[in-house]
Amino acid sequence: MHTTRLFAPAAGLFKGLARTHIQISTIGISGQRHFSNTFQTRNEEPTKTPDNVEAATEEEVIEAVEEAEPVKLSRRRRAFHEWVNGNGSKYSRPAKGTTNYLDASKPFPNNPLFQPRPPLSDARRQEIYDAFIADPEEWSVRKLATKFGVSLKRIEAILTLKASEKEMEKNGMALQKKFNKGMEQLMGVDQAIESLKEPLIDIFPAVGKPRFKTLKEDASFSPKDAADVLGRIPFKDLEKLVIASEQAEFTLPSSSATSVTSNDHRPTRHGKFVIVDTSS
Repeated sequence: MHTTRLFAPAAGLFKGLARTHIQISTIGISGQRHFSNTFQTRNEEPTKTPDNVEAATEEEVIEAVEEAEPVKLSRRRRAFHEWVNGNGSKYSRPAKGTTNYLDASKPFPNNPLFQPRPPLSDARRQEIYDAFIADPEEWSVRKLATKFGVSLKRIEAILTLKASEKEMEKNGMALQKKFNKGMEQLMGVDQAIESLKEPLIDIFPAVGKPRFKTLKEDASFSPKDAADVLGRIPFKDLEKLVIASEQAEFTLPSSSATSVTSNDHRPTRHGKFVIVDTSS
């Protein structure tokens, strides 16, 4: 009986070892079978060549493109496309001989105060310049401005630019005549000159915000004092200066003066940029 009791647990231990051995052997067999099946499957697959790889890549790209969802446009973008394909199609290409603004005379709808006048054609500017060169005393700046309906400052600018243009031609510089002609067709310069009427003298607009200054009741405050407070010239003095400049005789700049002026306006460096390390 004692022998039976001593060997009874041992028999259970041997049974457990036998079960463990059986399980381990089963796992090893299944792993070997899985490995052999995988190796056999890999051997059965065809060898991939570069051509096959490229073909597979192209097929994947095509499938990805087909599976991609269409881009969803916002409500404003859809409305914009509808307007461009509908009423706005006439603005896709320029209209020769006139402007192609959204409004007749307003290039920017959100800025209705900006209404630029059509520029003068090159032929009209050449006519003004030829008349002044032929007889400066007969065709003065004021008389040319009155005839063509433009301001005095504009006539002076036309004469100055034409003189610079002639000087450039003498120096052998080629002018962009074709570009100028193409821009004239887009800017509407072929319109009748009668529709262009500018004041001869610039009108001073009321600009700036009002300022307040406390004064005693019996203190005197003249326009000169007001100009000193605002840091400006008195209006009467400014008006006299403008009238004097407009009545002064206009003379075309000489070639030497033009060259000196062009050299004076060359950009110059007024300072240096220094990088300072402030991390320490």
